[in-house]
Amino acid sequence: MKKITLFSLFLALLFAACDNEESPMDKDLYPQKVYIIGNQDQVLDRDVELGNATDTVSVSVAISGSLPLSKNVTVTIEENLAEVELYNERNVSGEDVQYQVPDEAIYSYPLEKLTIEAGDVYNTYPIHIQTASLQCDSLYMIPLRLSSISDYELSENDTTVLVRLNLTNDYSGLYYVDGVLKNTTNIADSVAYKMSRNLVATDNGSTVRMYHYNNETDDYRPSHTFKITINSDNSLSYATWDQFVIYDGGGIYHPEMELYEFWYEYDNNGNRWRAEGVLYKERQSSKEQEELDDWLDENR
Repeated sequence: MKKITLFSLFLALLFAACDNEESPMDKDLYPQKVYIIGNQDQVLDRDVELGNATDTVSVSVAISGSLPLSKNVTVTIEENLAEVELYNERNVSGEDVQYQVPDEAIYSYPLEKLTIEAGDVYNTYPIHIQTASLQCDSLYMIPLRLSSISDYELSENDTTVLVRLNLTNDYSGLYYVDGVLKNTTNIADSVAYKMSRNLVATDNGSTVRMYHYNNETDDYRPSHTFKITINSDNSLSYATWDQFVIYDGGGIYHPEMELYEFWYEYDNNGNRWRAEGVLYKERQSSKEQEELDDWLDENR
């Protein structure tokens, strides 16, 4: 009995010691440092929706560590304008369009400082963008850096970021055209063609810019560029971008298929030609492609 009692006492003391010892999971297993999330190669891509008069993009700031914060942490963020020029020098040919910081009237910061609250591990810093003045041929970047924090330390990396603005709307993106060009005075004179086309959001939430057939590269050619506007009833209207002579046009946009049925007549070296066909958005899976192929078989 005496041996059993002593052994029981030993176990009780052992468990008491374990209960008093701090669990490894109660400690922060990593240094708590402040950094910008997703800052790959210093550039963050953010889409700006031209359908919104004011759109909001954001940068996420986090604190590393294995535990939520026990107190609020305030982060001060400021612009670092020299970073855009440095990015151009390192990554953009002098002959190409250079990245630029938008005009001050185009963007603003609703928060003076960002607070990551106790119990959280990150928060987002919003940037308001006034979309009306954005030009689709300009390249925009907003350079930001974490300048100070109320507690912990700044990370050695991931504290500077270039927010790259990509202009979009519901009708822009990579499309494929399957069409035919016809001489309106000589129907036998025609050309069937298939090619990709990047429809660029411009002006508003319902207009895109497109390159005509002869514009074989992504380079801008004012004599072969025009705009398509998707009207409220999904019908199509056309306008020249610069020098492209377009006489008339029509068609319809099918939102459920992300597909344009189009036609337009234009000047081709003094002759009136007609372009007609379909533009369909790039499909992401074989199932989506099968659905598209079935639709084309039924409707063409």
